[in-house]
Amino acid sequence: MEFQVSARKWRPQKFAELVGQEAIVQTLKNAVALDRVAHAYLFSGTRGVGKTTLARIYAKTLNCVEGPGEEPCDVCENCVQIREGACLDVREIDGASNNGVDEIRDLIENIQYGAVSCRYKVYIIDEIHMLSKSAFNALLKTLEEPPARTLFIFATTELNKIPETILSRCQWFEFKPLNQTQIVRQLQLICEKEGIQVDEVSLEAIAKNGFGSMRDAQSMLDQAIAYCGKDITQDSVETALGIVGRQDLERFINGLIAKQADALILQIQEAAGKGKDLILFCRDLAEYVRNLAFVKISKNPESILGAHRELETLKKQAESFDEDELKQFFMVLSRTEGDMRRSALSQMIFEMSVLRLTDARPYQKIDEMIQTLNRMEPPSAAPAEKKKLRTESPAPESVAVPQKQKAPESAPPPSSQALEAPQAEAAPATAVRKKDESSHWEEIRRDICGKKPFFESILEKCQLVKLTSSELHLQFFDAFSKELAEGEDYVDLLKKSAKSICDFDVAVQLTVGPKQTIPTETNLQDKEDQEAYNKEKLITENEIIQDALEIFGGVVKR
Repeated sequence: MEFQVSARKWRPQKFAELVGQEAIVQTLKNAVALDRVAHAYLFSGTRGVGKTTLARIYAKTLNCVEGPGEEPCDVCENCVQIREGACLDVREIDGASNNGVDEIRDLIENIQYGAVSCRYKVYIIDEIHMLSKSAFNALLKTLEEPPARTLFIFATTELNKIPETILSRCQWFEFKPLNQTQIVRQLQLICEKEGIQVDEVSLEAIAKNGFGSMRDAQSMLDQAIAYCGKDITQDSVETALGIVGRQDLERFINGLIAKQADALILQIQEAAGKGKDLILFCRDLAEYVRNLAFVKISKNPESILGAHRELETLKKQAESFDEDELKQFFMVLSRTEGDMRRSALSQMIFEMSVLRLTDARPYQKIDEMIQTLNRMEPPSAAPAEKKKLRTESPAPESVAVPQKQKAPESAPPPSSQALEAPQAEAAPATAVRKKDESSHWEEIRRDICGKKPFFESILEKCQLVKLTSSELHLQFFDAFSKELAEGEDYVDLLKKSAKSICDFDVAVQLTVGPKQTIPTETNLQDKEDQEAYNKEKLITENEIIQDALEIFGGVVKR
């Protein structure tokens, strides 16, 4: 008898034999039982999950001589012809090779003729997304108003390429990928019927690399049988399919824990030398790291991973990693896999990424960084002297003017009154002169630097607005720096430093604004001082006043 691949030989022929699509099966069975059969269906999903298989079963159910019922009999003439692809009323069309408008027009012409031997005329179009735009447009009218007893079933792996006008005219069903347990169970059934000796670990390796596709898993099973014969072992499966085993992954993670970069590189080169798929190796490694992360965060990892064989090993290895470190490893490996697929230098990319993993440093939270910086030893510098702020103006100083000429003796003694210059108003008692303000603010910052170096770096993002006996006003250039300054005990530290340096009990005010020259009370005091100086200069440089001072021996007072 001619050999048939497992995907064809063990293809489901009834609803009950289809694996993993229970909801869709139940919907179609109910449609038959209630006589609510739609004129168009769209099946979408990844490859090898049963789209065209279910389309055939549905066509058999509708046209079974013994039916229609819940299941096709699969022995009547119509069922046999549909199964063998020989039925004139059920046509299966490949959309990839019949994607032109001419093929669709021929199909539309044939639709006008009724069924020959079946109840329904069924058109199954696989990979319908391959049809051209003109072909889709030619199909629209017929799809909207098909002849009686005519049924369209479309199948696609790329739903996003189907026009909305087609989607709106169909009942759409999304086929989900099969899980590993479902695939293993089906492969065990096939091996039992074929008389193949295989352990469950080998089947799990095959099912895992099927990635949700039953057909892919069955093809790999055929490949393993061709390599191993009737007795399949785990090592033979890994060799035949180029799979990296669980023990190799465990050894790799142990090397990562020990930071043994050379051993990890040698393991990659060894896998490449044995013909292993390095892209698959990287993907399996990323999945292994993901499992480690689940074990790390979960008190009951069995609820997430199920009855995992290596659960105890995972728990032991997870103790050597931080949660953030595992997240970092997974992101690196997932990006590496994508880069390897797009490059001819896949092995080099993998090796360099592994070197990055061995040198990776775990993430550190900002709060922890702040605490670390605050615990740093203060820089060795001589402590600044504590100075008290001067709140009064300096004592008046007399400006002596030398006498150039004596007055005549006959002249009467002049009045001893001195010409006085206009006196500027005194600055407020609580204001700090600019020179004192800047110098004492620098002393406050030096004091803070010795206690909290990180906070001193935050203060570089602000400017002093006001410093009085009751208030210290700082303006930050951005909101983030202000928020940092409000955290921890930084405000209290400012108060304590101001008390120790200035001997003032100040209230600290923090605001946000652009960097600019702010008109403070200090600026106003400086302005008054400048005006007084200008007046004094005007008086002293006036010739008449100078002559009067020389004659009468006067002085200019501030």
